[in-house]
Amino acid sequence: MSENAREAAIDADLARRLGETETETETRVEGTGSQSGYRRRFAVIYLSLALVAGIGLGALVVLLAKPDAGPSQIWSRWQPEGSETARVRQIADHVSTRYRFPSGDQLVVALAGPPTVTAGGGAAETNPIPVRTIAVRPDTSTGKAEEDDIAIVDASTSLQFQLCGLGLNCSISQGEASEARHSLLRREALELSLYTFKYVDGVDSVTIFLPPPPGGETPGSAVFLRRSDVRDELSRPLSRTIAPGAPSIGGINRAELQTLNRITSDRLYQYEYTQAQDLSAVLILNPIVL
Repeated sequence: MSENAREAAIDADLARRLGETETETETRVEGTGSQSGYRRRFAVIYLSLALVAGIGLGALVVLLAKPDAGPSQIWSRWQPEGSETARVRQIADHVSTRYRFPSGDQLVVALAGPPTVTAGGGAAETNPIPVRTIAVRPDTSTGKAEEDDIAIVDASTSLQFQLCGLGLNCSISQGEASEARHSLLRREALELSLYTFKYVDGVDSVTIFLPPPPGGETPGSAVFLRRSDVRDELSRPLSRTIAPGAPSIGGINRAELQTLNRITSDRLYQYEYTQAQDLSAVLILNPIVL
């Protein structure tokens, strides 16, 4: 076919059906164009829906890959209930009853309450004296602090736990003192602190007095933690800081032991008391350099 013939064919009028007028032909052609337009619109709509579905699927994959981002993420499976006093007692009981000797006996009991010290009256009588202030002396061994850089902490927003064995002066009478047992006691101290900060309102610091070695020749020690010291640990599930359950003596895994040392080693103190002018007690914490 020649170029002239093709041009003539392109310019030719549309063929009409038998008996169809010119107006009816034009209407039919316009209707065909409208159907094509609808098809294009539906195609765009289907494409948009496919994109939305794809984005939703991608978001679901991200949430599944990062479970901590979900709104249902909980900090711990167990939670105390009731008043603040009841919660403190439940925390002390829940944590301490899970730490045990290989024999199955409980390692220590945890006695909880506001900061106090007992004094006076002899074996049959003790008078609790409230602690109003906690004075934390700095570690000067690194050269980053001076002797007079003493942190003064308001004890009205503090709690204390006494870890008490069944021996003399709350010492542990069973087994032998060891570094592994001391690490386990520090782990218990950390767990008590984390539960307290998470579930007891208004507590900014916690002092956990560890059992003294048998014989009373070595001064007692304590772990002192402030809420700001464990801010990161309080913002993620407890299981990411310490494993569920309590390990045996010497059974803390390496990764958890590193976390434990990072948090508690620089916050381990020997302690003593002095009396303030209002006759209240001042707890003085002196750093122990490991």
